[in-house]
Amino acid sequence: MMMRILQLAFVLTLISAASVRAQITDPNNLIAPPPPPIQFRGRHLVKPTTDFQWMWQYTQPAPNGNEGALLNDPHFAMMLQDNLKAPQSFYRDGALPLAAVAQQYFGVNFSSVRAEGNRTISLIGCVQHQCEDQGLLWVDTAVQRPTVVFAATQWTAQGAPIEDPNAEFNLWVFTSRALDAEHPPVALVNTIAQWHNENHQRIHAALVIDPDGTPHQVNPAVLGATPVTK
Repeated sequence: MMMRILQLAFVLTLISAASVRAQITDPNNLIAPPPPPIQFRGRHLVKPTTDFQWMWQYTQPAPNGNEGALLNDPHFAMMLQDNLKAPQSFYRDGALPLAAVAQQYFGVNFSSVRAEGNRTISLIGCVQHQCEDQGLLWVDTAVQRPTVVFAATQWTAQGAPIEDPNAEFNLWVFTSRALDAEHPPVALVNTIAQWHNENHQRIHAALVIDPDGTPHQVNPAVLGATPVTK
């Protein structure tokens, strides 16, 4: 019996230690490690073996962070390419890969990088010259189950003009790993809800897209967005 108790205590210690490593313990003191150094093999950028905590430094200074430095960090484009691989058809009829579409939704001076719960990082932005199309990138920095979610709104091209407050938009949510579309992570829902409350858009329909491209149409309220009521 004593041996089993000791074994259980050892396992719990390992789990606790892993949990500590998976989260940033003090966002004000920037405990997270800096990004790994950029390395090239010939002309090719070497992809680092690291978690997403290198992004943490770009959440400072709070509350809006330094999105310009994040977007210019070569690790950012690599992260998108490695995690956003689902096919897409909502933007330019699918002419661009999803990672390239995500980059279109950021990069103008309306972005911010925020930290939430000492674990998740979110980036908001919009398409240049079409800022009604809003984008959100949500990153779970946990080492055990890293997750990247790209959410985008796009005008339905029906009803009120895009600049009209009554214009309706579709909400697309692409995930780096399959999630329960009807029960997405609470932290993700909270972030989408905050983003939705800030952009005040009327959401006509919402879809969650698995990494393999499988779509799941859900009530926008499941994702934290208020659906249009007729």
